[in-house]
Amino acid sequence: MIIGSHVRFTKEQQQVIDLRNRNILVSAAAGSGKTAVLVERIITRLTRDEKPLNVDELLIVTFTEAAASEMKERIHSAIEKALEEQADNVHLQRQATLIHQAQITTIHKFCLSVIRDYFHTIDLDPGFRVGEEGELKLLKRDVVEAVLESFYEEGDDAFIHFVESYATGRDDRKLEELILQLYEFSRSYPNPKKWLDSCAEQYDVQSVEELERRPFVLEIMHEVKQYLSDMKRFLEFGITICEEEDGPLMYRDALISDVAFVSKLQNAVGFGEMQKELVDVKWAKLAVCRDKQVSEKKIQQVKDIRDEVKGLIKDLAKQYFFDDVHELQKEMALSQGNMQTLTSLVKTFADAFAEEKRRKNLIDFNDMEQYALQILTREEDGVYVPSMVAESYQEKFAEIMIDEYQDSNLVQEAILSSVSGVSKGV
Repeated sequence: MIIGSHVRFTKEQQQVIDLRNRNILVSAAAGSGKTAVLVERIITRLTRDEKPLNVDELLIVTFTEAAASEMKERIHSAIEKALEEQADNVHLQRQATLIHQAQITTIHKFCLSVIRDYFHTIDLDPGFRVGEEGELKLLKRDVVEAVLESFYEEGDDAFIHFVESYATGRDDRKLEELILQLYEFSRSYPNPKKWLDSCAEQYDVQSVEELERRPFVLEIMHEVKQYLSDMKRFLEFGITICEEEDGPLMYRDALISDVAFVSKLQNAVGFGEMQKELVDVKWAKLAVCRDKQVSEKKIQQVKDIRDEVKGLIKDLAKQYFFDDVHELQKEMALSQGNMQTLTSLVKTFADAFAEEKRRKNLIDFNDMEQYALQILTREEDGVYVPSMVAESYQEKFAEIMIDEYQDSNLVQEAILSSVSGVSKGV
């Protein structure tokens, strides 16, 4: 039982429990007690703060329904235990009653509650039901087959070229899977169609210079340079080992050469320049070690460091710089038409699938998020800001706590941000 008085938390855990009036992001390994700390923070806010909150002033989002039930039970037990010691405490008595209506829930159940309360704001039929997984799977298959059939009937040259490029076997199963996968991925973005359009736009590169300026290329460069910074520190640690009294000093020159190479990569002006450096990489050879005074353990440490860095450089080259930048630009330009056709297929499927769900008065988990987003936000100059409904939730919730936050997608992030005090600087 996590009640707090007899449980010893680390200094960092206690800091998470006690910090107030700010955003907190807790990053720790699996099994390190993140959920236990979250529960303790909740209990502290309800029972031991100078101005304790009511449990219905908290929105607590968990990853699964089982986790939500367990957390609610743990909080309820802590309240009951506190009541055993303070039977006349009116605040605690109130919490014991409110716990049953508390918003300790999954993101989808929270979205569903928002939709049921405010369906009228998005012109949704209140008699909707959540479709079963098998039912929705069959409906998707029927719709995607109908969409492909309609494109075949039109016989557009771009579509025929797309089919010839990506279809395999005697049927369209691979094409259907491709459309459905991209559709599902797009639904994790606040504006799926806008995101799909941006994907197609990335392929509109008429020159190497344009490619170098593409956001995805800039993001790759940023990520690669972060990796390179880590490698450089790793190599510098190897040099430190070389310079120790019983270290392999004869290896130092090779590691200094490695550091110079990594620094050169860090200073590369663009994608093409970095790709060229990676293709031409030549590693210095380690000098022969004949000194019997040198530690075998340190020899192996330095060799392991070099091998690790070499492997990481090889992986980066394979993952990101597998082709000459000029060839990459040509391939992307050639693929632009196919990408436009694919995104058009996905958008057509999205509209047709939405229409079929409306006809059957069905919604799915993606709809829960998208409809809740429509209710809780409005778009201003490409930015999502809280709606009047969201502002009413902001007045209700004093704090929002999210378990397994790393699993949230961008739609969920926008939803939870809209009902928090972030937009007001709280």
